[in-house]
Amino acid sequence: MNVLPLRIRALIYDFDNTIVGTERINEELFNGLLLGEFGVFLSPPEQEILHGLPWSGVFDWLEENRGLGGRRPEIWSRFMEVKRESLRRRKPPVATGLDLMFALPVPQAIVTGSSREELEMVMEAIGMSEDRFAAVLCDEDCARGKPDPEGYLRALEKLRVPAAEALVFEDSRPGIAAARMAGITVAFISELASRDRGADADIRFGSFTEAWAAMKDRADGRGDHGNHMEVRT
Repeated sequence: MNVLPLRIRALIYDFDNTIVGTERINEELFNGLLLGEFGVFLSPPEQEILHGLPWSGVFDWLEENRGLGGRRPEIWSRFMEVKRESLRRRKPPVATGLDLMFALPVPQAIVTGSSREELEMVMEAIGMSEDRFAAVLCDEDCARGKPDPEGYLRALEKLRVPAAEALVFEDSRPGIAAARMAGITVAFISELASRDRGADADIRFGSFTEAWAAMKDRADGRGDHGNHMEVRT
């Protein structure tokens, strides 16, 4: 038995591995770059620590644990080069059912740990426009990244919707923790996720098509504040 807000007046999405399947690409390219060009090996447990953190958090960890803080501009520049080339060779998968979600009559936003340069590059590669979203908050737009709730709280302000009447879609532990600390119901979408974090979220869906079917009748801007309805998924 899971709980969705009875009244859903806004939808907020993570980007990587929620809207588009880029997390494995990022890990493969970034870890390979660190090892091949900078001599830094990240063990599997360390990669798990970094999974879901915004890039600012990743580089803070690298500075503290590998002493690479001063080389961030060089590393980032090279990463953007290799990622741009990768996107030319292969487009990442895009979540199914997004067309249904985008057609719902509620404002929608993105809160991501990706940089704006990176997000725009990926959106161009998959043929998606930021115009679909009422707000887009990237890593550099927030002083504190996930798992801090700042990004989600700022999104709520921009959308002018209370936390109790929003729904977040996330795939990582830091992102789920950030949404929960902001007081927003959080759904895990398994379709593109590289790790199964469904148990950490409030509700779990296999795809956005499934999520749309469960919540479409609530995303109409009507209803009483704070009410919730239990739904089986």
